[in-house]
Amino acid sequence: MKRLHEVIDVPCNLSEAFRFTSDFGRIEEWDPGVVASEKLTPGPVREGSQFKVVIKAGLGTSEMHYTILQYEPPHRVVLEGVGETVHALDDIRFSDINGRTQIDYMAELTLSGLAGKLEFLLDKALERVGKRAMTGLRRALTPLAQAPGESLRRDLLDRLVVPGALGFTRFGYEHRRKSWRPITERLEGRTAIVTGATSGLGRVVAGELAGLGAKVILIGRNQEKLNQAVEEICEDTGNGNLLIEQADLSVMAEVRDLAARLLDKEKELHILVNNAAVLPTERTMTPEGLETAFATDLLSPWLLTRLLIPRLKASAPARIINVSSGGMYLSGIDVDELQNSSGSYDGSRAYARAKRGLMVLTETWARELADSGVVVNAMHPGWADTPGVQDSLPAFHRVTRSVLRTPEQGADTIVWLAAATEAGQVSGKLWLDREPHLAAIFPGTGGSERQRQQLIDKLTRLAA
Repeated sequence: MKRLHEVIDVPCNLSEAFRFTSDFGRIEEWDPGVVASEKLTPGPVREGSQFKVVIKAGLGTSEMHYTILQYEPPHRVVLEGVGETVHALDDIRFSDINGRTQIDYMAELTLSGLAGKLEFLLDKALERVGKRAMTGLRRALTPLAQAPGESLRRDLLDRLVVPGALGFTRFGYEHRRKSWRPITERLEGRTAIVTGATSGLGRVVAGELAGLGAKVILIGRNQEKLNQAVEEICEDTGNGNLLIEQADLSVMAEVRDLAARLLDKEKELHILVNNAAVLPTERTMTPEGLETAFATDLLSPWLLTRLLIPRLKASAPARIINVSSGGMYLSGIDVDELQNSSGSYDGSRAYARAKRGLMVLTETWARELADSGVVVNAMHPGWADTPGVQDSLPAFHRVTRSVLRTPEQGADTIVWLAAATEAGQVSGKLWLDREPHLAAIFPGTGGSERQRQQLIDKLTRLAA
């Protein structure tokens, strides 16, 4: 039997360190010896929770199954791991040291088969594995500083367009995530609203925020899909603090009714994710006489946010996250064409115009809410393989599907903006893969102050 013992000190609080480390479904985020990991049992992490962990083994991999034997938050967790030739007993203890956390990791490894016979040769290698794991855990629980010149490099790539677009693919995501600090924050006591929450990015975000402990209000048009999403999220996360609000966000009367219900039911609102959007293939009108893409993608988030801002301010610190698109880079502000009435209708152009407008609102609200405790940011999910892309852009999907991101990869920055401590310190930016990017790369597309004011005036009139 081989015994390992490592002690590290990390700059985060006791509960955060305990929750993150105890969840072996996330161990691949910090242990370089782990290829993949997943939680096998539904509900929150607790005694009896089981995990599958795929570890590196020579030139191949080996699978182990871990079970939590003792769970004593926030001070101790004991896990048993069973593999083909390895039996592990991990005893991890946590202590508060003046606001920091000391993690005392002890493991007993019993090798069998050929590995058991060669244990004397593997002694030093096993010690290195333990040290690398604890080094990775320390890094994961320590905030990262931006490298000098990193912002200039990103701006240059954005302006070069083609390299910037390559960053929208899954390869861009996989490259950038190597330097990320995992999301270790928890959202208990926080209430989040997610529009368009029944599929695609919104469905992933609702599930992730619930997994972090938030009370989540799912907004969607289809009652059956809302019910199914809540059932699945509750089973996956063990979080039963989920609510449903049905509304067609292309209709401003329903947006007003939705806001009134939210304000009546929720004394505090902390996170608003404006995700709902459509990309029609032909020009259609809402019952109120508005073009559908404009009403859903721009006017609706404008009105809902305006109505909820007083409650968000009263509940501060709070966050507003607007889901944008790379298509906005090709569009400027045209106040006379908000409803796409001239020439032949192009759904992609209408979508891009709305997303440019949403970026303008992001910057406007950020200035308006400065020092209020409410931060406002937009994000670009990259090219993600969602039902919306499959249905609205079939040719694009057919050509690019081999490089598209998963919905989880596309949604990651939304979750980060909603939860991460560092994300709450910045406002008015456009984010891609947890990094701020240029909001406009072509001259004139960002809009003048006069154009911005004209846009806000027009939205105010149309929403009324």
